[in-house]
Amino acid sequence: MRFIAILGAVSLAALSGNVSASTVYNSDLYNLNASNGAGTATTVTDANGTVTTVAGPGGGANRVGAPVTTDTWLQRNTGGNASVGITNDLPRSGTGSLIFTGTSGDSKADMEYYFSTPVALADFVSASYDVFRSSLSVNPEAQTIALRFLVNNTSMSLPASSTYLIFEPVYNGYPSAPVDQWTSFNITGDSIFWNNNGVLTNGSTGLYSSLSSIIAANNGLVVTGLSVGIGSGWNGAFEGAVDNVSYNFGGNNANSFNFELSSAVPEPASWAMMIVGLGLIGASLRRASRVTVFAA
Repeated sequence: MRFIAILGAVSLAALSGNVSASTVYNSDLYNLNASNGAGTATTVTDANGTVTTVAGPGGGANRVGAPVTTDTWLQRNTGGNASVGITNDLPRSGTGSLIFTGTSGDSKADMEYYFSTPVALADFVSASYDVFRSSLSVNPEAQTIALRFLVNNTSMSLPASSTYLIFEPVYNGYPSAPVDQWTSFNITGDSIFWNNNGVLTNGSTGLYSSLSSIIAANNGLVVTGLSVGIGSGWNGAFEGAVDNVSYNFGGNNANSFNFELSSAVPEPASWAMMIVGLGLIGASLRRASRVTVFAA
């Protein structure tokens, strides 16, 4: 199946112009074994994938995260007995997906991707991600995995500041997140976002405003990273997954990420297709090499 996933990524990149397509494997994750406050992170890799769990109480002082590195997905802001990783528990578009679990309102877990070069939020074209909410979750169904832009305000007339612009399905026509099924959320300039620490001017409809009106109300916003995650303050346990995270800020500032297991190998049916294909190629080469001799 890994062979098929790679072919799919290549095809997507070819069909999408400047949009890159990247496969992120569980072996690419940071081996996070560290402590912060009363939180202790442990990363385990086995046949099912790689998972980081942070044991300990809730609160930002006890959350653990990988060191910030650009152009790679990292476990971040994880604590309160939450887990995050890439496993085959809820596969999508291949053998794996990003998995998130929380045990209570103390739980918090993110996966984040930092840009080596910030991009202007005003250049935003689109974004999307696929979400799975397991029926094992007991928190309110409106609470599901969010997608966030990490933005800085670089306007010379305002102090530099950072915040998350947060997209949540509940504010975009999904008061109850679909259960036990994959759902694709497509994000446009009309999608509703909110910011978590009030450093930005609200859009035309207040805290919960369209992305386009937030951009219009704030000069000089740049995006420095992308985040997907759960918590905090959720009431009850949660289990779910994310795959096929994409963003497009125009030009070469676009990418799509599929999350897979590095140990994956082609399934029997895939091997059969590959063998048939190689056989056809060999037959074509043999026919091309034949020389016909005519009698005088």
